[in-house]
Amino acid sequence: MPTFSTRKAIEKAITLFNKHAYNAGLDFEVYTSDTHCLYVQASFDFAYYVNVDIECREVFYTNIASNAKWPDAWSNDQLFLLDDEELESILNFNEISVADDKKVFGIVFNIIGKENYHINGLVICSSLYFNWRYPNYNDQYLM
Repeated sequence: MPTFSTRKAIEKAITLFNKHAYNAGLDFEVYTSDTHCLYVQASFDFAYYVNVDIECREVFYTNIASNAKWPDAWSNDQLFLLDDEELESILNFNEISVADDKKVFGIVFNIIGKENYHINGLVICSSLYFNWRYPNYNDQYLM
């Protein structure tokens, strides 16, 4: 699976993710969290399998707890991409410095709605990775 690191690629990947996760009844759980990666797994039934791995790589900031668990938003999108103004506002407010040659993105998990991303659900990172295990939707990301 590719890692998405341009705005256009991330927008497409998030759109496909939301399509596949729509009304899927997934539960989300942070598996690991550090400056290298926020690794979240999602599953309809963790006792039997993991549906999808989500990795936000090279994390500059997150307000998602390292042991966070949350249900999906059912008939709403599960992930959002912040626009440039929203991202700039978060970077400035949290005094996060990013090298001029580094491109970062603000990705919001729909834990309590996009309008509340400043409270919970936000990760600022340089790239995004999805790996659907069951069912396998990975080929659609390559088109």
